[in-house]
Amino acid sequence: MIDFDSLPPELRRALRESGWGPRRSVDVKPWVEQLSLEGYTSSRQAEEILSALGGLVVVPVNSVGPNFTNDEPFNFDPMSAGSGQRELAREIEDVLGGKYFPLGEWLSYSSVFVESQGRVVAAGLGWIWELGATFEDALRLTLLADRPLVCLHSGAGLAPWPR
Repeated sequence: MIDFDSLPPELRRALRESGWGPRRSVDVKPWVEQLSLEGYTSSRQAEEILSALGGLVVVPVNSVGPNFTNDEPFNFDPMSAGSGQRELAREIEDVLGGKYFPLGEWLSYSSVFVESQGRVVAAGLGWIWELGATFEDALRLTLLADRPLVCLHSGAGLAPWPR
């Protein structure tokens, strides 16, 4: 269960301004069915997040983080993150282990995935970044930029970014 009450007030305000409310519930079945045809396996965690936030575009509260510019919204659209991106998800699973399901897009159109146990990562352009051990941690990073962005993996010939 997502603990929205534990989020900082400015983060809850950003979510509300984007259309979220405590009773918001989106039917995730069309996304889950379509993405399962591409080889994704949904999880309770992914479905809970998308039920609460699917379809929203949330603008960051802070545009500058400790080691990155945070000037793009978190777009909770699992199709834009995952459709045609199954190979990217497989790479994440090979590098980090686990099963990942797409949530949406964030910085530089990176695809954001949640692991069935709750870990959230972003990937794109040859990098994989840690967003949080929990979804709440990931929201704090993507919207508040409250800690450094950590590169978990960089593709062949790429230096980790940020360092």
